[in-house]
Amino acid sequence: MATDKKSAIAEAVSAATDYLIASLKAGKSEELTRYLKAMSVFHHYSFSNTMMIILQRPDATRVAGFQAWKALGRNVRKGEHGIMVMAPAMSRKKKDEAHGIALVDDDKTTSHMYFRPVYVFAQEQTEGDELPDLRSSQVEGDVSVHFDRLVKHVESSGITLEYADDMRADGLSHGGKITLKRGMPEAETFSILCHELGHELLHRGDRRKDTSVVVRETEAEAVAFVVCSSLGLATNDAAVNYIHLYNGDADLLMASLSLIQKAAGEILTAIKTPEAAEDKKIETAEPYKLAA
Repeated sequence: MATDKKSAIAEAVSAATDYLIASLKAGKSEELTRYLKAMSVFHHYSFSNTMMIILQRPDATRVAGFQAWKALGRNVRKGEHGIMVMAPAMSRKKKDEAHGIALVDDDKTTSHMYFRPVYVFAQEQTEGDELPDLRSSQVEGDVSVHFDRLVKHVESSGITLEYADDMRADGLSHGGKITLKRGMPEAETFSILCHELGHELLHRGDRRKDTSVVVRETEAEAVAFVVCSSLGLATNDAAVNYIHLYNGDADLLMASLSLIQKAAGEILTAIKTPEAAEDKKIETAEPYKLAA
């Protein structure tokens, strides 16, 4: 049974990956944009779970388990099929039968963490009480609160933030320091700061030497795209340049997108409004949180 569950997860992740890669090879840039926008909606989720959700239910805006929807005053409509995702679980086995990651050890048993398939449902598959509009579409370019939180997050991360008048670029990341051009509109400054913070998070370690300038710039722009999309800010289509970056190398592309989601998720967790914590509750399948 455990093997069957692992196979089901592997097949679902593989199908989602293959679909995205095939779409990009076919020149369907809108598929990548759709996945990046899905990251902005499901930024609490792993990239694999995000891919699985969007492949099975492209119109999903929120997902939760059956009982979680009931607690919110909504019921899953009869006949709806669940969306399979991965969830962590623990098991205790005898030492000589152990498989997986050992977390707790004693004289007779070892605890192991593994992932198993579980099923959640999209809001679009439910009916009942209206839910609050937790997306931040109302900002419409007004990012003052988010900007202040982003600046605090940058500073608390040990990164110096400076402004300069004489700059050709709108922003620069120096490794531990970000410089922004003074005098730009606040929404534009916010997006550029997200971009430069993306560089700080993704391109200041050993990985830098293994990526080209084009890859690094597009990854940073994708981070800004995901963050701004999640807050309802207008975004551009620079992120779709991924189609040409990896020459069809699925492993490199998936690794890159996974890192983008992780970086964007870190930023969003730091700057989201307190009310957005309710969105996180909805994006949780009981009695466990989805794989991070």
